[in-house]
Amino acid sequence: MSYLLRPFLAVLAILGAVSPANAVNSVPIKGKVETNCTVQVSQSSTASIDLVKGTSRLNVARVRELCNLGNGFKISITSANAGSLVDAAGNKVPYTVSYDNSGVRSLSADVVLTRTSPALIGTTRNFTVTVPAKADAVAGSYADTITISIAAR
Repeated sequence: MSYLLRPFLAVLAILGAVSPANAVNSVPIKGKVETNCTVQVSQSSTASIDLVKGTSRLNVARVRELCNLGNGFKISITSANAGSLVDAAGNKVPYTVSYDNSGVRSLSADVVLTRTSPALIGTTRNFTVTVPAKADAVAGSYADTITISIAAR
């Protein structure tokens, strides 16, 4: 091989090693979905309960749960008066609740229900109240406030 051809072949070898055919490029694509957990409460019954006669499993609300978190969420149910209807003098009439067929529960302590999967399109559940008859109830207006909240797990 001639001395003139060797430098030319060396240049070709170097150019071949860095040719665009050997270059690699990448384009990252990213996306994000924010956590969205909401609860909507629609009151079903606005009737005043006759505390002397009581009521059983009165559907007082429909609750719509919506949460897009993959590992689920928690529903918390609390009572301002620890599960009792209370009048201005402090007289109490205890009651129990049932939510989503989770059984009859007192609200003397907070109730927390754990959902282990997302509710992407929203799930609507019934919220019922049972007030036992209280023939010896003192006259007055009795009330309580129940709070239903949702939180991602």
